[in-house]
Amino acid sequence: MQFRIPFTDVSLRMDLGKTDGKWMGADEAFGITGTGTVTEEKALSIDAVYACVNLYARTVASLPLILYEKGGNGKVRAVNHPLYNLLHNEPNPNMTSHTFRKMLEASLKLWGNAYAWIEFDKYYRVKALWPLPPANVFPQRSWRTGELFYDAVLFNGTVRRFRAYEMVHIPGLGFDGISGRSPIRQFAETMGLNIAVKKYGNKFFTNGARPSGVLEHPGTLSEQAQKRIEKKFEQRYSGVENSGKTILLEEGMKYQQIGVPPEEAQFLESRKYGVNEIARIFGVPPHMIADLEHATFSNIESQDINFAKHSIVPECVNWEQELMRKLLNDKERERYEIEFNMEGLVRGDLQSRYQAYAIGIQWGFLAPNDIRAKENMGKLDSGNNTYTPLNMISSDMADQYWQAKIENLLKDKEVKKNAE
Repeated sequence: MQFRIPFTDVSLRMDLGKTDGKWMGADEAFGITGTGTVTEEKALSIDAVYACVNLYARTVASLPLILYEKGGNGKVRAVNHPLYNLLHNEPNPNMTSHTFRKMLEASLKLWGNAYAWIEFDKYYRVKALWPLPPANVFPQRSWRTGELFYDAVLFNGTVRRFRAYEMVHIPGLGFDGISGRSPIRQFAETMGLNIAVKKYGNKFFTNGARPSGVLEHPGTLSEQAQKRIEKKFEQRYSGVENSGKTILLEEGMKYQQIGVPPEEAQFLESRKYGVNEIARIFGVPPHMIADLEHATFSNIESQDINFAKHSIVPECVNWEQELMRKLLNDKERERYEIEFNMEGLVRGDLQSRYQAYAIGIQWGFLAPNDIRAKENMGKLDSGNNTYTPLNMISSDMADQYWQAKIENLLKDKEVKKNAE
């Protein structure tokens, strides 16, 4: 294991000097928009945002995270390496690998960054990984030395400074090579609008009188009579639970029903548009967050595969490269590799899968036991044999083959000629 200098001495930590951190303006830092302040926690109350974040989090968490050992015969699982259990099963004594990765991926999609403190033992080997809330971690670069470090508020309220090698930092899209940008604050106006539309709809259905209309009285009512009628009308007919009740009128009053104003009737369309907009921001097909308006049986499978290829695979590569960089030293990276097992995610339907297996068997690059392993089936005694088509030869043998073919044809003709 490569030697690492412990970063515990206070004087050493403070000696890093001033930082060149560029602090965001108030509007950008706190997501202040025309519809109010938008934070990651508030944005999570939008059902489309929650669905997108949860989709990424549970997908990345459900993929097996494997430490492989590279060798002459390919890669095998390095089950005897301490990192294997830490990555695949239990990154720390308090949580499973699934819970750990789900937390970090949710942080990444909401805050644009995911952090985990690397705890080392006395031999500077990785002992545990502890996730940290992104709102409590502040990447900094020393103004004097250029060294990257992280100031973090820990669970007990203490502030600690970590050196770069002590922190797993998985960033989202960013432009300084260090931190990612929060999609919530990058699209604060979009998020704020969706929150405002949701609040408006709640008030519209909760407080709106149904049926909606105007009461007409032939005479003039006193202020007290107006308040009495208004109170009585509100008690009997206001709210969704009173919708459709028969209206009882008195003193020659008439009820004139009015339609719902267009701006109120269209807020449902605004919510539909908001779902598609948020799905586009997170790179999620709408049908995967239960918006089936434009989904068909023919396009759902292809959209699922596109989501896996263009959204989940890049996400996993981001994870893999950071974990390789921080958890393995230079020598170990030559021997070991950290990868997500994504075979189950990109597998097609049963018919397509079996057709692909048939091609593999036909052209000799898959053995029956290879296929049975992928399908979680037991091995066969003769299942390691591969098969080669008899109607194909190597390119460098083609000239010899055709020369021999011509010579045989000439011999056959000579034999027939002599026989005659």
